[in-house]
Amino acid sequence: MRNKYLYITLLAVLGFNFEAQAQTNPKRPRLVVNITIDQLRSDYLDLFEPSFGNDGLRRLLQEGMVFENASYPFRDIDFASAISSVVSGTTPYYHTITAQQWIDRQSLRPVFASPEHLAVSTIGDELKMGTQGLGKVYAVAASKEIASLSAGHAADGIYWNQHPKKKWTSGDITAQAIQCISAGNLGQDTIPDILFLNYEAGGNDALSYTSLDEEIAQLIGHTDSTIGKDNTLFIVTSTGYSDINFSQYENYHIPTGTFYINRTGNLLNMYFGALWGQGQYIEAAFKNHLYLNRQLFESRRINLSEAIQKAEAFIMQLAGAKKVETHFFEPHTGDLVIEVAPGWQLQNEDTRVTYPYHYPLAYFPIIIFGAGCPQQTVKTPVSIDRIAPSIAKAIRIRAPNACKAEPLF
Repeated sequence: MRNKYLYITLLAVLGFNFEAQAQTNPKRPRLVVNITIDQLRSDYLDLFEPSFGNDGLRRLLQEGMVFENASYPFRDIDFASAISSVVSGTTPYYHTITAQQWIDRQSLRPVFASPEHLAVSTIGDELKMGTQGLGKVYAVAASKEIASLSAGHAADGIYWNQHPKKKWTSGDITAQAIQCISAGNLGQDTIPDILFLNYEAGGNDALSYTSLDEEIAQLIGHTDSTIGKDNTLFIVTSTGYSDINFSQYENYHIPTGTFYINRTGNLLNMYFGALWGQGQYIEAAFKNHLYLNRQLFESRRINLSEAIQKAEAFIMQLAGAKKVETHFFEPHTGDLVIEVAPGWQLQNEDTRVTYPYHYPLAYFPIIIFGAGCPQQTVKTPVSIDRIAPSIAKAIRIRAPNACKAEPLF
């Protein structure tokens, strides 16, 4: 009799544990929709929330798992480096997509980011390997670069705007996404599929956010009716930066200025010439990066560490320069990377190109919705490199090969 009571007690305990585990381990989704929204901001979500409907952003915020304070674990964020970090679960140091463009050291010409430059696997690649190629991977974005980076090395298909003069709106993005879901039969079997989408909220006004809300509502409505809420997992986050309106700085007498990167390179070249004889010591200048002529330094037996120290001391005397970082061995980064002062912008005076200097936002969310995820608000700060391992855990595959972060749930 005693053994019988012990057996019943054990079953009760196990039953409780199984129930608790079921609540914390959501159902394996048939479709993951990973949405990255350019310049999405939590404060604007709060500000414009009264104008939202009930089925889009408001539904995500009210029914989803909302991590309120998300951030990127690196600086100098742009769309390409942000997307690559989200899908790989690591930083540009490992995945090597430092920006949408950088200088090729051999040709000294700008190169656009593409999956062939991604040095690691992505969550889409891991899905392909984990399902012997049966899981489908698609991406929709305004540009080919962003769509291809999102989808990774082994995508089934990408959609992008092939007519740049005719700018895509959020509604084109959603229409292509729905067409992709239907044509690709995404989420129609038990093998998980992934769809990557990239929207924009860069207008930072009520119209941009209400339009975004309508598109999200349309997309969720479509997946609810064709795949089911419990079979679809949405993960939504921001690119983590904001364009700066420099005219406002001047209007309100906030310190600002322009840092001329080519002029800086020329002055540094003259300084080195005075020290070690005339030569082309600076091979190229691009954005806030300077590229050294390493062969010249080597041929003249100039100690590179000494040259770097002298370069840093020289640059820091220039107006607008706040910090100089050294990057010798990173393939898509200049040898010297200059951080300009807050409120300043960069310009290449030879090409007249002005580079907007992005600064991280105060805060933005990561929202997880569907597939049995509980409603929860989390105020603890989190990093976006935890998105990829969260997707991997949800669909029961390995995380990308350079990812070291813990899942969010």
